[in-house]
Amino acid sequence: MLFSSYRSKLLVYTIAMMVLLAGSLIYTYSYVRNILLEEDDLHADIMAKILHNQMEAEEVEYQRYADIVAEDLRIKEQMFALVNGGTNSLPLKDTYNRHFGWLPISRYVVVSLDSNEILAGQENANLGRVVLAILKDNSRGTFYSYGDYGLELIAVSTIVYHGQRLGSIAMSYFMDEAWLLRHKRNSGGELFFTQDGIVLGSSTPKYIGQPFSIERHRVMFGKNIFFVRPVQLSPAYGSIPKVWFGLPQTSLLKRLEKHRLTTMTIIMVSLSIILFLGFSIMRNFTQPLSQLVKLTREVAEGSLPRLDKSVEKNEITELSNQFADMLQALREQQEEIQMVHAELEKSAITDSLTGLYNRHYLNDVFPKLMAQAGRGSLRLYALLIDLDNFKNINDTYGHICGDQCLQQFAASLQRVSRANDYLFRMGGEEFLVLVLSDDTKGIVALGEKIRLAIEKLEVSCNKEIVHFTVSCGISYAQPGESLEENINTMLSLADAALYQAKEEGRNRVRVDKHIQV
Repeated sequence: MLFSSYRSKLLVYTIAMMVLLAGSLIYTYSYVRNILLEEDDLHADIMAKILHNQMEAEEVEYQRYADIVAEDLRIKEQMFALVNGGTNSLPLKDTYNRHFGWLPISRYVVVSLDSNEILAGQENANLGRVVLAILKDNSRGTFYSYGDYGLELIAVSTIVYHGQRLGSIAMSYFMDEAWLLRHKRNSGGELFFTQDGIVLGSSTPKYIGQPFSIERHRVMFGKNIFFVRPVQLSPAYGSIPKVWFGLPQTSLLKRLEKHRLTTMTIIMVSLSIILFLGFSIMRNFTQPLSQLVKLTREVAEGSLPRLDKSVEKNEITELSNQFADMLQALREQQEEIQMVHAELEKSAITDSLTGLYNRHYLNDVFPKLMAQAGRGSLRLYALLIDLDNFKNINDTYGHICGDQCLQQFAASLQRVSRANDYLFRMGGEEFLVLVLSDDTKGIVALGEKIRLAIEKLEVSCNKEIVHFTVSCGISYAQPGESLEENINTMLSLADAALYQAKEEGRNRVRVDKHIQV
């Protein structure tokens, strides 16, 4: 056959490539120029949408901040006292500053629509007036407003206590120069706030105060040209500036010129290289063999590259296909080994029956939790939990039913506990929960929550419903001792509290005597 040999094929491929590259010299630049312009137009659309999504995410985040404060029991109690008792707002301010002063907001205010007054945050009276106006139509949500501080995002949430609407809290964030610069870094473009055809704010200060006139989605500032797209802000209170995202076109023109020169250079160099390599490969037939040598070297170094099979029938492709089969077999074996390794790692630290961490893993994670507690001025609390009269369950219903009770208990414990709590099965029917916290009452409440959840738990076994309860002892780890002493002391104190709970009749939570609740 005329084209069955490598030599004839390479000769045809070389001539075709040279003709193609020579022809591309005529139209490449104009074609690429149009593509790049379209891409920048599309890029401007995409980045404007991304910016809009980021701003929506900010709205959700600040609404979450407002909801967190509005749902806080301490805030509700202070509000109730302020509204019904006529006390001053200092306790409410102190409670907010102590527990929520860390929130990344610009300012806040607490208002009452019923009395049409500002209850807290009187220093932000202008914000309070805006919020009172908003509350006439909306009880919750995020809004944009424009005032003395510029463009501002406001999140409003209602404070309700025992069915009584006490008022609303509003938090705001200034969309100032820092906000503009942050979004400029994220998007790679410019941001503009405009009103009545004038730039009121910009991520580049030199554009502030300049006219903003759009022609075919473009704005010109002297020699600087930008693709611009609007970013919708809603809902808004009153008249607010328009937000625009701008992508600089000046850099694109420089890129086009650079691309033109680069393209011509590549074409000329490529013609020379193709001509040279074509004759070289035709002489030596080295390309397929070089590829196999390269793959062999990668395999020897521990890598398993992919090699597609060829439908051609000759000696080299047959060798290549066999090598591809070998790589696939090795890859499958490697994946199987990785799966087995992952299962071994998991079984080394977890209890096979309940899926919780085992006693061995406690020694590994304990130093990390102690270090984390030290950095955050927290305590590492231990909740030692034991199933009451578990032996009677095994004796009455059998060990299979007992195992089901342990599994159901572990599942309930995972549901009730928080995501960053560590759950262990210490052995038999004894379990441990490690929690980082600075709130002892919250830990006791967690213990009660676990106890009540298990008290309501029903386990179906052998067509019977099994109920059981748990007792819980609480302690915390004392710093300054060795790892083993820390663990032993913590568990001993928790065990003593657990013993007290058992002695007092089971199904209760008791705290180590050294802990002040």
